[in-house]
Amino acid sequence: MKPMKQDPPDIQEVNQSISFIHYLEKNLRDDHTLRKGAQTRERIKIATAKTLEAMGYHSMRIVDITECAGISEGSFYVYFTDKKDASLTTLSTFIADFIDFVAPPGAVHAPFESIRAANRRWFKICRANAGLMRCIFQLGDDDADFDRLVQRARRQWYERISRNIRFDRRHSDGKAVLLTIYFLGSMMDEIVRKMIVFPDSDFNDLLEEWNADDASIADAASLIWMRVFDPSAKPPNDLAPAAQDIAKIMWI
Repeated sequence: MKPMKQDPPDIQEVNQSISFIHYLEKNLRDDHTLRKGAQTRERIKIATAKTLEAMGYHSMRIVDITECAGISEGSFYVYFTDKKDASLTTLSTFIADFIDFVAPPGAVHAPFESIRAANRRWFKICRANAGLMRCIFQLGDDDADFDRLVQRARRQWYERISRNIRFDRRHSDGKAVLLTIYFLGSMMDEIVRKMIVFPDSDFNDLLEEWNADDASIADAASLIWMRVFDPSAKPPNDLAPAAQDIAKIMWI
């Protein structure tokens, strides 16, 4: 499989701004009220995030975390019981605080623009935190409570989207809208999984042949959302190039 194109420097800067590790490091630098013990705990969380991102949950050892944090193993056990405890604490912060921080409710746009902005942003978040996203799947299989946290966060996100769906007055059944968003959201999860989290070589080869970058895929997926919720609308003229091919199929 051909390697995927590297992001240019300006995109890499954007990715850093939506990196969970960067977020934790900035919070630690900016919070001057933390006492020494709380600072050490945050340093361990940062080291855990870095190690999870680089190695994955199953390969990670406590010694990897402590070496990254620059502390002894004894100091680690003051704050966490084992690597699972540190990982669950770190990833829970990622889900509960960080994703909502970097993907807040946006300004009011035209319906398609709102969906496209959200989908493009989601792809960027996943791309900038691919290893951590992979670990969320791994920990979800290992811990039922964490899996419920992920499911609850997904439900809250979908409910937010449901409240923002204002295409026309026909969408009056909130439960039907929410269920439809679950369907479409599952599509987005699977696309991200195949592209970024657990790369599918055949799928990524197809994207390479199609010359489709993340923006193109986000635009193409957003067309499907628009077709479902606003079937009479016409696709915009500023679609990413590869997404224009999808528009031709959907609006013959």
